[in-house]
Amino acid sequence: MFENEDMNLNNINPEKDDFYRKDEQMDKEAMPEVVEGFTQECSLEEENQTSKDDGLAEGDSFHNRQDKTDICEGPSIREYRYEEQVKKTPKKKRNWGRFIAACLIVSVAGGASMGAGYGAVKYYFNDEPAVTKTPVVAQKVSTNTAGMSAVDIIKSVKPSVVSISTKATGTAQYFGSFSVPYESNGMGSGVIFYSDDEKVAIATNNHVVDGATSIFITFDGDVNVPAKVVGTKSESDLAVITVSWDDLKSAGVKQISVATFGDSDSLEVGDSVIAIGNAMGMGLSATDGMVSMTEQTINVEGNQLTVLQTSAAINGGNSGGPLVNNAGEVIGINTAKYNSSMAEGMGYAIPSNVISPVIQDLLENGTQPKPHIGIKGTSITTENAELYKLPVGALIMEVAEGGPAEEAGIMVGDIITAFNGKTVMDMDSLIEVVGETKVGDTIDVHVVRNGETGHDLKLVIADKNSIN
Repeated sequence: MFENEDMNLNNINPEKDDFYRKDEQMDKEAMPEVVEGFTQECSLEEENQTSKDDGLAEGDSFHNRQDKTDICEGPSIREYRYEEQVKKTPKKKRNWGRFIAACLIVSVAGGASMGAGYGAVKYYFNDEPAVTKTPVVAQKVSTNTAGMSAVDIIKSVKPSVVSISTKATGTAQYFGSFSVPYESNGMGSGVIFYSDDEKVAIATNNHVVDGATSIFITFDGDVNVPAKVVGTKSESDLAVITVSWDDLKSAGVKQISVATFGDSDSLEVGDSVIAIGNAMGMGLSATDGMVSMTEQTINVEGNQLTVLQTSAAINGGNSGGPLVNNAGEVIGINTAKYNSSMAEGMGYAIPSNVISPVIQDLLENGTQPKPHIGIKGTSITTENAELYKLPVGALIMEVAEGGPAEEAGIMVGDIITAFNGKTVMDMDSLIEVVGETKVGDTIDVHVVRNGETGHDLKLVIADKNSIN
């Protein structure tokens, strides 16, 4: 939908956060700089920049920060759980024009990219509406809850785990008119959760298949079968892909196993777990560990995820593979690891109780329309509104070319103060009211421009999924 940014203009400090996604997909690591404390909703590519000024070892992430003067205040997701309390220096009075100009300069200096969809909305699983659908029921992998050894667990679950290979092709543009075709490859893992007479459905991470022009599934061995995406949910980093039984039989696959999903809410710190997946693209392997935390917040592909933390090794290619308990039940899907020269044994998995309703919905309904207005902005806090004589609202930092906002006449530097008849207090409230609309709706938008009284505009909501 859009990106939400909070800025610290007096402490511009590009940093390196090596919190990688765990496939090596698409070879598309274009890494723009990110301003310290600036991007509240940053993408993964934005998080991989190096800071030479923060005094931290190269490769560190989730580090303490020492912000100075805040111009556009607000919590940054890059601060995670290690935010350090600091004293703030007094602020000087500045006028409207200088404030807007400074914000836009920092936006350019930060190199924040809007990306294909022009930004992602901040989502939290705890804020998701309850889903009452019954989880998919299919042929289950046989498990024995009474004293299963690690060997038994792996033998039980491994037949339901697949390796995923992806390919993306396109044309790279250089110097305006010079273009070069390219082809990139990616890898990941998946877990079979459903089967009927026509197809087999596999759950994986959205970032494993995002942007792929072709996808192949490898079962335990050398059998490769083409697959297609039937639905994705980027804010949950989940996707469902399917393979047809006709293709499976043609490849010599006559039988598959469907994994059993367990109750992630019943997990406790210290519970034993095993991660299975296509680590480093070298075929299915397993690592063991324990549950380190039952609720941790991380950023993957610009989206905040509430995840399980585990000491089981999660390596490149493990993304999309299952994390299983000592009963052989899937209690998570591995998604990423904490990558730092000063940390080991910090892997992350999306909890099964989050996964089950999402993949069920994706299997039944596919990717659903997502309201989108094509802007990137930041909040005007009450404090800064008083300091700079600004209205409270959402300051527009970038406008997507050809997007709904541009078509409506919204410009960089505008402050949205009302949307669809509701007051906009900050970017969070704008995210909320846009999320309440439907694709195709015509919405009234009130913006303040250059300190003037305001402009009333008409905006037509677009579908983010349709934007290339």
